[in-house]
Amino acid sequence: MLNASPPLSVPIIDQRHRFREIFQAVRSAYQPESILCNRPVELALRQFSDEAAATGNEVYLGQPRLNLHYVILTGLVADCLTHKVTPFHRARKYLHERGFTSSVLKVNGRSSSAYNAALIQRALDSFPTDHRFVLLGYSKGAVDALQALITYPSLRKRTAAVVSLAGAISGSPLVDITPAWLKWLFAKLPLPGCDRGDGAALKSLDRVVRKRWLIENPLPAEVRYFSLVALPEPQQISRILRSNHHKLSDFSANNDSQVLATDALIPHSELLAYANADHWALTLPLAWNWPWLRFFVDKNDYPREILLESIVRYVEERLLEQGKLVEIELNALKYGCVDTAHDLNDINNVQPKDDL
Repeated sequence: MLNASPPLSVPIIDQRHRFREIFQAVRSAYQPESILCNRPVELALRQFSDEAAATGNEVYLGQPRLNLHYVILTGLVADCLTHKVTPFHRARKYLHERGFTSSVLKVNGRSSSAYNAALIQRALDSFPTDHRFVLLGYSKGAVDALQALITYPSLRKRTAAVVSLAGAISGSPLVDITPAWLKWLFAKLPLPGCDRGDGAALKSLDRVVRKRWLIENPLPAEVRYFSLVALPEPQQISRILRSNHHKLSDFSANNDSQVLATDALIPHSELLAYANADHWALTLPLAWNWPWLRFFVDKNDYPREILLESIVRYVEERLLEQGKLVEIELNALKYGCVDTAHDLNDINNVQPKDDL
């Protein structure tokens, strides 16, 4: 048991104790040999002295009970990698085997949140009007998800919840300390497979810009919000990310090498956990996909299969408890006709089986 958890910069609803119960139950249901990293809950999720006691309530592990489509939004420069690896690459296969529907939506990794909000709205608008989504935004993808809800009111009616996964909700000090010439290169330099878009991604992550945006744009109350923070122990940070971790430690030692723990929280959201993983390890199986990179990403292993299913089951449980959705299906999702490897960027339904 560690000392008190990191200080909070925004009001949240602390649900770490319940999420830990769900994580433990989900892990127990897996065959250890079937997943890449079978790390026990006490090593996967950090536990601080102010975490409440377990509820003792049963954890439901059956078929989905709500008609929901879980859409994972990629982060900064992710489109440079998505032909090879996406957030929860491989982990989604296990989710689909349990009857849940998910897709990856590849936003533009070098564009502003306003630019990407339009991409999100266009992709999700291609589905029937009764389709209900849960948006899981990884890193900058969480910022893009919130922007989409503000910019496109019609999307709010179809979005049950937003989950921030190590999201740069209040920006990142790394943007503030990046030299202007490097920001220019990031925006303008041609990179293979990386569309430049509007080149304003880093401006969307400026801490002053983000904090002002949060003040000026109250989040829609009809949508539920959840935050999962990456907060690795120092020995759990990959070699290639340690320099950034040290830089951010000048602002706070509580960081994942890209984002401060205090900046990764959606205001008034439910805090699920402090994951013992660095920013990349939380969702991206880089070392598994590229073994030759293991020297640089030497702490990239994490039980992502368990984490993803735990998030989905927690969100479903909370939506049911709060009466957010009244349409309940005890059997398979009626959205079963949706190809779960569907590339949401392709409105023509060309499905490249991106991570199955």
